[in-house]
Amino acid sequence: MKSRRITLAAVCVAALSAASCGGGLTRLGKVFDTSWQDDQGRSISTVYKHLAGQEVPKGTNVAVGVVPEGLVGLPLDGGGSWKYAHKLDARPYVVGNVVVGTGGGSVFALDATTGREVWKRAAGGQLRGAGDDGRTTVVSLAPTSGRGAILLAIDRDGEVVRQLDVDVAAGQPGVWANLAFIPWQNQYVTVYDLTSGDEVARVTLRHQTSRVLTVGGRMYFGELGLTRFDDRIGMASRNQASFVDLPSRELPGSPRWLRPGGFERPATGDATDRIRLVARPADNAGKLVLDSDRYYATYYHAVLGFKAASAELAWVRTIEQDAIAAGPFPGGLAVCDEKGTVQFFDASSGGSTGSVRFGQPLVSCAIQADTLTRPASKDAGQSLVQQIADAIRSPETEMVTIQRFLVRELASHQDPLATSKLIELAIDPRTSPVLIPEVREGLSSRHEGVDHMLKALEMRYDFLHDRSVLPPVGPLSFALASTGSKQAAPLLVEHLLDPQTSTDDVKHIAIALQKLAGPEQLESLRGFVVANRCTVVDDDLAQAVAATLRTLLRLDHVGTRQMISAWASDPMTSVVLRDVIKALAGATTPRP
Repeated sequence: MKSRRITLAAVCVAALSAASCGGGLTRLGKVFDTSWQDDQGRSISTVYKHLAGQEVPKGTNVAVGVVPEGLVGLPLDGGGSWKYAHKLDARPYVVGNVVVGTGGGSVFALDATTGREVWKRAAGGQLRGAGDDGRTTVVSLAPTSGRGAILLAIDRDGEVVRQLDVDVAAGQPGVWANLAFIPWQNQYVTVYDLTSGDEVARVTLRHQTSRVLTVGGRMYFGELGLTRFDDRIGMASRNQASFVDLPSRELPGSPRWLRPGGFERPATGDATDRIRLVARPADNAGKLVLDSDRYYATYYHAVLGFKAASAELAWVRTIEQDAIAAGPFPGGLAVCDEKGTVQFFDASSGGSTGSVRFGQPLVSCAIQADTLTRPASKDAGQSLVQQIADAIRSPETEMVTIQRFLVRELASHQDPLATSKLIELAIDPRTSPVLIPEVREGLSSRHEGVDHMLKALEMRYDFLHDRSVLPPVGPLSFALASTGSKQAAPLLVEHLLDPQTSTDDVKHIAIALQKLAGPEQLESLRGFVVANRCTVVDDDLAQAVAATLRTLLRLDHVGTRQMISAWASDPMTSVVLRDVIKALAGATTPRP
């Protein structure tokens, strides 16, 4: 590749390159030298002081979609969409005010607002990452043959300012004021002077780092969390730099905030585009935090907002199509779906703040919303419990895993309405059978919403309206027993005697009545035992009879003891129950 020749005079004229002519930036040694000894942040601190007072140019607000013919762009601030026909062999990057892509043996840059071709050159590999500062684009390519990386610095005229063929696996680079910031070996960021060809600084990061990003006019290094390039960067090797990551919380699909930057990505989207975490770094009185105290997750048709401080679920919304990309902006989140709709969500409530459309399906998508602002959400806002319940009812099969997570979230809420929603899910025939065990388990642990539980127990099989699903009396029995709600006893006895009640639920009802039943239920419980004593063959029903006998002993010890003693030697007593009754008879025999 042809490279532009840069003269010393030209270097010294450029204000941002003055340090290369004695302004304080000095050559460290061989670029990417693995024998380099950590300098305790001296060189990177010098670079920061050199750039102090300058701001990284903010990026264009745009969504870029991959289609079979090439690329389509949709400015998020308004304006017409654009198209660019070109073969692609890797996922394009939106950086600064350009879109960078590779394909057909070429690497190209487009104006992100108009789609106009800024430059195009021959490429020796697939796109791995890119950075741009408004004047220069630094591109990292995966070589078509061999390991390592090809790094190109290309100006707006399409001239190659610098080319580096390196053996190390470089990640996504950044560029600022003629200095390239190159992450490598998952722990270093090298600062490379594009004018002199020297490595002028290096920083050691103590968390996995393969990407250099610019957000809101600031530069960040990271992958598992982000380190800000600021006046504390010299303390990075001592874990004292400005750093932010996401709270540790297990989520379905094990999504990541940032993908590793040392690998090229196919142009076609995959499951990790649909299941991912998204967050935007921000400043709060000098401290690095997450914007709006939020981070976000997408899972196919679900979009979730979490509180950054506590990792608690703040809101959940569903969309009609699979989410294939998401980009945070100040105070909100933009989500692109596979049908080509970009929807905007308010960070605080998850309420809709509008949408824009490509007008065609997309293979994959990338969003940059660096300075985007959206009007306030007009969504009055459903309660979080209602949002969760609505998301659980989504019929798409790929949603089952996140719905199981949401059932557990619902069960953990103290709002009595959560109890009502769990009951509705348990009896709704549209609820996925896979979710029913989670719903029942969540319901059995409830302490709130007793009124909802009692109302549910009043339900009966309705032949007239063909309502064939009975209330989940087993889990409700557990929950009511734990609350000590004795007003549930007559309702539970009715279900105990109802032939429509499953034997598993009958067992749980009988166990709950050991605590809840009173003298008013004595005759009904005695009738249950008499009706089943000779015919029990089911283990659940046997346990129910045994539990009921213990309840009878509590309510009428003398009469029940005599009945048990007679049954212990009665050959009509079910074989399944005989040992239980003999044990109860022995336990109740009065001492001499």
